[in-house]
Amino acid sequence: MTIGKAWALAKVWYYDRLSPEFHRRTVDEALAIFEELGLTGPFWSFAGHTPTP
Repeated sequence: MTIGKAWALAKVWYYDRLSPEFHRRTVDEALAIFEELGLTGPFWSFAGHTPTP
């Protein structure tokens, strides 16, 4: 992972962490973020997870 890619992930992942409306991301939300950033492959998946329809 490049520094640029790590920074992009950090910005998306933590931008609302201090908000009173913050909620923990679901597995589906996390996977969508990873895919949007091009983070794919076994490391970025949750083994055994079935996406919510």
